[in-house]
Amino acid sequence: MSEDTYHKVYVSFGSNKGDRLKNIIDALKEIEIQLGRIENISCLYESKSWGFVGRDFYNGCLILKTKYSLKTVLRILLKIEFSLGRMRVDGGVYIDREIDLDILFFDRVVKKSKKITVPHPRINQRKFVLIPLCDLNPDFIHPKINKSIFEISSQLKDNSDIIKVKTNNFYVPFWNKYSFISIEGNIGVGKTTLSKVFKNHFDIELLNENFKKNPYLKHFYVKPKFFSSKLENFFFQERSNQIISHFTNNENKKTISDYWIGKSLVFSKTNISKVLFNKFKHNYNKEVQQIKMPDIIIYLQQESKQLKNQIILRGRSFEKNISIKYLESISKEYTKIFNQKHKFLLIQVRPEEVLELLTKKGQQNLFRKLFNSSS
Repeated sequence: MSEDTYHKVYVSFGSNKGDRLKNIIDALKEIEIQLGRIENISCLYESKSWGFVGRDFYNGCLILKTKYSLKTVLRILLKIEFSLGRMRVDGGVYIDREIDLDILFFDRVVKKSKKITVPHPRINQRKFVLIPLCDLNPDFIHPKINKSIFEISSQLKDNSDIIKVKTNNFYVPFWNKYSFISIEGNIGVGKTTLSKVFKNHFDIELLNENFKKNPYLKHFYVKPKFFSSKLENFFFQERSNQIISHFTNNENKKTISDYWIGKSLVFSKTNISKVLFNKFKHNYNKEVQQIKMPDIIIYLQQESKQLKNQIILRGRSFEKNISIKYLESISKEYTKIFNQKHKFLLIQVRPEEVLELLTKKGQQNLFRKLFNSSS
């Protein structure tokens, strides 16, 4: 499947065992971490247990944007249920449960198999599903019944009470809270690779630095003293223009970038003279006022020897003479600048965690660290 093929999945969630609200919030976090971006979420409702006598349920529905197949989405939802203590029983027996996650619609797919039926066969019988679905999209046409969710709900004979829980903002999807995240770190640490992971998992905008546009970059590594000031001023203007242009029509555009505008201070402090740096910083502080800043910065830390090896492996000829000493000086400046107070949330990723980011497990661990730090 192509990386730019995404599916819209309607999922219902419910809990009537243990801490109902916590169970649901934990499940929703894992859905975003393991499956993709929650686009929208309904209010939370309380209703009587359906099909058996038990404690009242908290129920709701969400819309998920995911690149995964129906089979994979089902498998991961079952895994999330199990991780939260849910034990499914065979034979259609209804019991109390910590969490219940059901796929209602998967795009407009109509399918029936031993493992799953979509659309969910009992949508039109369940008020506790139809009411939250109306919160999300009352005009959505059921692909099998060919009626809107609103029409189906208005014809429902279920007279059971469905009470909206007061905490209707009980869970705000991650990218609705934090629309702009930047990934930062030393040369060769893997910023661009990680930014693409975020883009592909969450289906968000990608803002990559246009380093190839800088006409002074290759010359800088040959004659650093002569080209350093031109290099850093060009980079700063290019970064500024790129960010301003990107957010011109929508300042809340969901975006991951592989750089932070503040890196201009890090590299200019290292590369240019003290007198020129003071002038640069004055200009930076003046111009940066009109530039959108990230809500969160993910700082990838790495040992200089490892960075050197990764720089060699990516094979850019003009970088081959970068010294370990130079990489260490850049890392020191990052440490200094991130030790200062900032308005953004800083997530620091240790060297051993950075190496694990090439694996799915490592990426999900970073997502959890991000979600837990920002909740």
